[in-house]
Order: sequence, then structure tokens, then C-alpha cells
Amino acid sequence: MRTGKTLASHTIDPRDRTSLKRNHVPIVDQIGRRVCLYWGKGWKAYMAGEIMVRSGDAAQNPHMGLNDQKLIDYLLVIAGFGLCRAWIVFCLSASIDGASFSVDWAFLLMGAAAAGIAAWRASRARSHDEGHRRHEHLTTVMVGFIVASIVFIPASAWLNSPLLLALGVLTGGAGSGLLQVVWGERFAAQNLYFSLLSAPAAAIVTGLVLSMTSANSQIIFVSLPLASLLLLVVECKRCGVAWRTNKDEDGADEPPVEEPPADGEQPARIRLDKASLKLMVSIMVFSFLVRSFDAFPIVGHDPFQLFGGCGSFSLVIVGGMFLAISVVLKDRMNVSLMYRLSLPIIITGLVIIALFFGSRTFWSVLLVGIGYELFDILSWILFGDIARTHVHSGTYAYGLGVAFTFVGMAAGYLLGSALSPLVEDGTIQISALALVAIVCLVIIAFLVLPESVIASIPRAAKHADEGMSGAENVEGAKAADDALESAEDDAEKPSDLDVSCAGVAERFSLTPRESEVLVFLARGRTLPIVARDLHITKNTARTHIEKIYQKTGIHKQQDLIDYIEDWDEAPHAR
Repeated sequence: MRTGKTLASHTIDPRDRTSLKRNHVPIVDQIGRRVCLYWGKGWKAYMAGEIMVRSGDAAQNPHMGLNDQKLIDYLLVIAGFGLCRAWIVFCLSASIDGASFSVDWAFLLMGAAAAGIAAWRASRARSHDEGHRRHEHLTTVMVGFIVASIVFIPASAWLNSPLLLALGVLTGGAGSGLLQVVWGERFAAQNLYFSLLSAPAAAIVTGLVLSMTSANSQIIFVSLPLASLLLLVVECKRCGVAWRTNKDEDGADEPPVEEPPADGEQPARIRLDKASLKLMVSIMVFSFLVRSFDAFPIVGHDPFQLFGGCGSFSLVIVGGMFLAISVVLKDRMNVSLMYRLSLPIIITGLVIIALFFGSRTFWSVLLVGIGYELFDILSWILFGDIARTHVHSGTYAYGLGVAFTFVGMAAGYLLGSALSPLVEDGTIQISALALVAIVCLVIIAFLVLPESVIASIPRAAKHADEGMSGAENVEGAKAADDALESAEDDAEKPSDLDVSCAGVAERFSLTPRESEVLVFLARGRTLPIVARDLHITKNTARTHIEKIYQKTGIHKQQDLIDYIEDWDEAPHAR
């Protein structure tokens, strides 16, 4: 029996929010105890009991509780997704070290094409059953590409064949793109706090794997994708989701039933809203700018060689910082904070290149890497919010996210390869390229993706979480469904309060900024909250509030709230 809303590519498993708060903090302390608890119980018995708990059956496993299943969810997703990301890095390294020609851009373009096609097919599904069948094709193709890469890359080393290496990298690109998409579905099946903990922890796993292994070892091109794939199968099995059809295992053998659309009604197509599209474009531009510098040589000795180099060290640093902030702030976590940190850090690294050294140093590489990884983790978390509350499809949201990211990285590698000879012979100065990159980042930050756009994406998810907080039974699951369905509508059309505020603003000739402040006042927000959410000083917020009171002739916030609530009844009062 399902406990949540079935999406095109995953099943949402609602959780009690109060229980979640208790379960997130002691994860590290519980790991040793849980491993000892399950050791010797029998894998089949554990899996059967876990499925009963996850599917909501009345017969519960007496040895399994919400703490236990949530902990295993964290461990499987963190390890599996971290290994997937590490495999991608090693494949890019193999394409550079093992061949006389660079095919790293081809690896990324293959991954982008595979993820983009998966998203396109998910958007064209006319029913849930058709979506299930398309997802079955997706997983079948994904496994085929991964197995091909596992065979081709080691074989290229044994036979010293550049052709086999190229085939292995290309099939690995397609397989890694699809594997990331399917792992993204598991993020979308959970809540925001799960992603806030799992995504940075997976980055730590990736950094540790990179620091402890070498691309010269061919076994990693077999073990990493295989381990990630097996962990994904186990996680889907635990969630009661059939591996191929993505249906409940109890009903996987039932014949599909198509529900034709009503006369004259066209099936709705999945579309991104404006904020989500801006996020996709921004991560593509960020990836392009950062990766375009990777082809240029680094001057000096790497002080982080002991930790695997700047790349792996930055992953561990960023993951640890992101994870610590998420654990400390919990529900008070503001995703805009990470965006606020990432941009200045990247720009600082580029300024060091442009103004101080005129070349890439390990410290500038570290700063740029830290800033980029912060934004990369943040975007992965926001893709889950888009999947849960805007498009209702993990395949579509993460497919487009992976496609945009890979396209930006591929374009950056191509540009870097083209400019590297010009930089070496002095035709172009790397400091000039760094200044151009800074200008592009400033344009993105102020015109394309300001903080207000970042903050708007999780709002619908918080609305949906309110309905999911009590979804431990059938009634709670229905409330979660209603909240998820209404969240998308709320994100696209203004509420009655917004309409009333717009009418009041027009009536009294309020400025655009005063109109924004009016909405906060109508919702009972205080001056510090207005200043914080609009990213203005308290003095500026106080000035806007005084202007609103002066223009409307109302001098108390409660009177203003009452007036706005009665606006429909007396639109021309006063």
C-alpha cells in the first residue's frame, strides 16, 4: 500500500516532521549501534521487515523503527551518490591521462544528452502507467551503458587501445548522467532536510574516495559504478519500489490501466517555471566559467597533496561546512545563505588570479573550487524542491539539471583547451580571462539569479511539508497529496492576500518596494523580518513602513491588516 503521492519516477514517503527533528541529529552516534544491531539478523529478514515499515502495512517489524529506516536511507543515498560522483571525476581523469586526445567534453556531452532525453521523455508521458514504462526503459538503458563502460575502460588498458578507452568514456558519460538522474529521484522522494544533510555528506564521500584512490588503478572503473548501482537497487528495494517499473512490488505484476483524457482535453505537459529555469541556466554558466580554467597550468607546489589535491580537499571542506550549518540551523536553515557565500568565494579566487599572481595558484584553485562546490550542492538540493513542488517529476527536474550542468562543463573544457595555447604563448593573459569571468558572475548574481529567486524555489516545498507532517496514515497521505497539488498552483498564481495588497498599492500609489513591504506587513511580519527577507537595512525598512502608513492614513499594523482583509468588500474605502 502506498503511503504517499506517486510521481512519474518516484514515490514520496511522507514522514512525521516532529520525529524527523529527533532523528537527524544523532546519526553519527547511531551508526555503530545500528551496525551491531543488524549484524547477524539476516539480510532477507531485515529487508522484508523494512519493506513492511516503509509500505505502511499493519504488520510491523518489531526490530525496526522510524529511526532505523531513516538512518539506512541516509547511509545508502550518501554512499551511493558519493560513489557516483567519484566515478564521474575518475572517468574525466581517464580521458585526459589515458589518451593522446581529450574526450572529457565528449563524456560530458553524452551524459547531458542521456539526461536531457530522459527528462524529455518524462515530460511527454500522458499517464502514470506510460511514465512507469518509460522509466523502465530509462533504467534498462542506464544499466546497459554502465556495464559497457565497466567492460571497455579496463579492456582499453589491457589491450592498450585508445578506441576502447574512448568507447568506455562515452558509454560511461551516458551511464553516469542517467545514474545521477535516478539517484536524484531518491532525493526528490524525501523532504528538504534530507537533501540538506545527504547532498553535502555525499560530497565528503566523493572527496575521500578521490583522495584515497588513483585514476591509474583500473579496478576503480569497475568497483565505483557497480557499487553505486547496487546501492541504488537496495534503496529502491527498501522503499518498496520495483527496480524497473518503479511500481509497488506488490502490484508490479498487475496489467497497466490507461486513463484516456477527456474529450477535447490535452494531457498536461511538464514545464519549468521562470525561477527554476533561471537556476538551470545559472548552474550551466557557473560550470562553464569554472571548468574553462581547468586547462590552464597551476603554478607552485600543491600544499594539499597529502589530502588528494585541491579538488578533493575542497569537496571535503565544503561538504563539512554545509553539513555543519544544516545540522546547527535545522528548520531555520536558509538556502540563500549558501548562495550568498559561494559567489564572493569564487570571485575572490578569480581576483587572486587577475590582480595578484597573473596565473593559477593552488590557493586560487581552492577558493574557486570551494565556491563552485557550494553552489553545486545547493543546486542539487533545489532540484529536489523543483521535483517535489513544481513539476512533480524527479526524472524531469534532475534530468534537466544534470543536462544543463554537463553542457556547461563540456563548453568550459572546450574553451579552455582552445585558449590554453594562446595563454602559454602570451597572446592572451589569464588575468584578462579572470576579469571577464568576474563580470559574468556579477551579471548572473544581480540580473539572472538574485537571492530572491533562490529563496522562492523552496517556498512551495515548505507549504507541502505542512501537509506531509501528519501523513502517517491514509488521511495524512491524502493531506500530503493535497498540499503537493496546491503548492504548484500557489507558486504560479497570486493568493487573495497578494491581490488585495496589489489593489491597495495601486489605490495609494505605492512604489514597487513599498508594495513588497506591504505584503509582509499584511502577513503580520515585524520590521526585522522585513529587513532580513528583503535584504535591506532596518532603517530602510522603517522608512518604507512609515511611507506606507503616511500614504494610506493608517498608523497601526493590525488596522492595516484588517483594511487589506476587507479590501474586496470595500475596495474604494477611505
